[in-house]
Amino acid sequence: MMKEVTLSGANYAEIYRAASRKSAPYLYALLADFAALKMPFPEDLQPDLHFIIISGYRQFEYAQNALKYGVEDYLLKPLKKEELTGILMRLSDKLGEEAALEFQLKRSKERQQDLLLESLGNAAEHQQPFLAYADEGFYAAEGVCFAAVVRVDLIGAIPNPDGYQVILRSALEIVRRELHSLTDVFAASIRKEGVAVVLRMSAYRTVALKQCFTKIQKEIEQQRDLFGNLRCTICLGSRQTDFMETVLSMRQAMWFCQDRLCHPQSWRDAETEQPEFRQRYMMEAAQKKRFQVAAECLDTARFAQELEQSFQTVMSQPGLNGQMFEDWFDQVLAACLYGMQQDGQAAEGFAIRMRNRFWLCPDAKSVFQVLKQDISRELQRLGEERSLREMRPITEAKRYIQQHYQKSLRLEDVSSAVGFNATYFSTLFKKETGQNFLDYLTELRISKAKELLCGETLSVQDVAETVGYSDLKYFSRLFKKATGVSPSDYKKLYK
Repeated sequence: MMKEVTLSGANYAEIYRAASRKSAPYLYALLADFAALKMPFPEDLQPDLHFIIISGYRQFEYAQNALKYGVEDYLLKPLKKEELTGILMRLSDKLGEEAALEFQLKRSKERQQDLLLESLGNAAEHQQPFLAYADEGFYAAEGVCFAAVVRVDLIGAIPNPDGYQVILRSALEIVRRELHSLTDVFAASIRKEGVAVVLRMSAYRTVALKQCFTKIQKEIEQQRDLFGNLRCTICLGSRQTDFMETVLSMRQAMWFCQDRLCHPQSWRDAETEQPEFRQRYMMEAAQKKRFQVAAECLDTARFAQELEQSFQTVMSQPGLNGQMFEDWFDQVLAACLYGMQQDGQAAEGFAIRMRNRFWLCPDAKSVFQVLKQDISRELQRLGEERSLREMRPITEAKRYIQQHYQKSLRLEDVSSAVGFNATYFSTLFKKETGQNFLDYLTELRISKAKELLCGETLSVQDVAETVGYSDLKYFSRLFKKATGVSPSDYKKLYK
């Protein structure tokens, strides 16, 4: 947008403010008398505005002063179209480079925040050394620092992982925007618990902190129209003076996040309540064994029954908290995985997916449903895999019988051909086909004999020998039992 104006001391500020209200990175060309440059710029002028001066003053001193003030270029009247177009094209390229550089710097800063929160979260979760990737501002001698988790749950549903990441990214932008009202020394990143935060305040301001996180909470929950029925839980760790002590603060915030599964509250603060780190849950050995057996047998009904009973047991525990409930989840999963491995192998990454699904759950009932549905589905998959595995040798056995039925064929011959002992093969064959080996062989031979008897070239004796019977009387007795007529009469009927 081009506009030619003549500035005076009375109206220059108003014109600059009008330009500054436009959003960056639009290109602005201010056409003004050079005299206006001698006056200070208004404080609210956007720093990313770019200026081109077009003036009738031809003295080199004026142009030199204009460039010293940071204008992009100094053009003399009368203006040439080609000259202005060239400047605008050059400025457009410059703005593109600046935007790319700004994006890279932003991503670099965000990556640094990700590394800091990842290290802090791992140190808190596993009680391991904290390797800090922090700016110097976090190590200030004065003020306080603390960690927090902003947890977002979708009530009444378990979101898919991709959809939940969209929700978290939106929450992260809100958190980063609002934290600037408290301090410039902070880091925020997405973790499995939610949006993890660590910050330092030069002085602890209770009211400001409450207002900031309350606003974050409200803005996140106001997105219900877009994402559904959202619930935001603010989990604050204790305030520390030493930045390295924020490991404890983060551990507290993460504990509160876990505890929302059993005690949903909108605001948890380690300054007013203490997490019960020492309260843990240990499943009885007999219960673990029952889960293992159900999983090993791939018995989904038995597993569902055991899970229901175990869920009622853990929910009736005195002083149950979220950490104890997570212990229960882990022990159910571990026992079932152990049982599955006795007869097969759970799908690659199954345990990891289950852990990820756990962190999508908004409450204890949802965790129960995830265990029931996902483990039952995996047991069913393994059952189908087992059936295919058991059917494979039966298929091979049938193929072998088809190829050798004319010979004197024994059960031991077939079982040896497919790599099983005769007793196990006989049981497996009956289970998969509904017939024992001898009945199946007889049925096959009689079926082949019926085909041959319909022809004109072979006698009944020839047919009997062709299908594997050297004793004509025995063949005739079997044939009549199967068809209701003798081989000779059958041949006459279809001759």
